[in-house]
Amino acid sequence: MRVSFDFDGVLCLTPFGRLAVHEPKPVPELPAGYEALYADEPRANPLRLAVEYARFAWRKMAPDAPEVLGDLCARHDVWIVTGRSEYGAPLMRRWLRKHGLERKIAGVRMAPRGLRPPQHKLATARMLGIEAHIDDDPRTAYHLAREGVPRVYLLDHAGAHGDAPLPGGLALVRTLREFADALFAGAPDTAR
Repeated sequence: MRVSFDFDGVLCLTPFGRLAVHEPKPVPELPAGYEALYADEPRANPLRLAVEYARFAWRKMAPDAPEVLGDLCARHDVWIVTGRSEYGAPLMRRWLRKHGLERKIAGVRMAPRGLRPPQHKLATARMLGIEAHIDDDPRTAYHLAREGVPRVYLLDHAGAHGDAPLPGGLALVRTLREFADALFAGAPDTAR
């Protein structure tokens, strides 16, 4: 199975967590030819890299992420699909090396110019054939579920989502372990 993880708020901690958004605003349709946006190599931009460093370099890995990623990477193709700008790719590679994940995961997809994070994650799910995705952003999770990604999980570690109804194909989980257990319960091994 191909599984994707959002990064900020899922694999690494954010400073303030995320508040729930019930019935999030709609996401614009993917533009025609969106695949071409991924073909362009990001241009070096030292200023943008410095901004990405200031925003993200200090964030720590979520406590349950190493064990859960280890379990899932042994049985599935695991991708990191982040809304972070592609300008921060060097920082992402360094973070993955630091945590011993660079050789375990199948790959990383960062947002190209021209797509908002929910659009980028849907485009990536379609291009890679992602079968399950976990995100802490309700807008993104609702969008992916409504657009046909087979299994979408909303990580609500703060419990802020409450009992609001979820669209079909979207499940609420409180921890990464709960997410992994749900995948193991409903999916055969597809070890590489």
